[in-house]
Amino acid sequence: MRNFSILAVLILPLLVAAESASADPLRNFKSADADKSGSLEAPEFRNFIDLLADGGNRMARTVRASRAYGIALSRVDYNNDGRVSGDELKRYDKAN
Repeated sequence: MRNFSILAVLILPLLVAAESASADPLRNFKSADADKSGSLEAPEFRNFIDLLADGGNRMARTVRASRAYGIALSRVDYNNDGRVSGDELKRYDKAN
């Protein structure tokens, strides 16, 4: 479990800064936001990570391979509402 926590701390800044042109975080965020609420619930966040992984983001592939979606979500969900907004992703990226 400790490895997952370390992984989550290191991962999320790199999720926002995607590694390839096909892994566009903004486009992927909008695509993953199935209900168009402006935030990602757990299944949508998982889809967001998977889209980034499919686009070549190495750290997103690690989250997917480790199945550490919940840990990753908890690191970004600053207000603990079970959702991740674009602002929360930006905040996490700035802090890390």
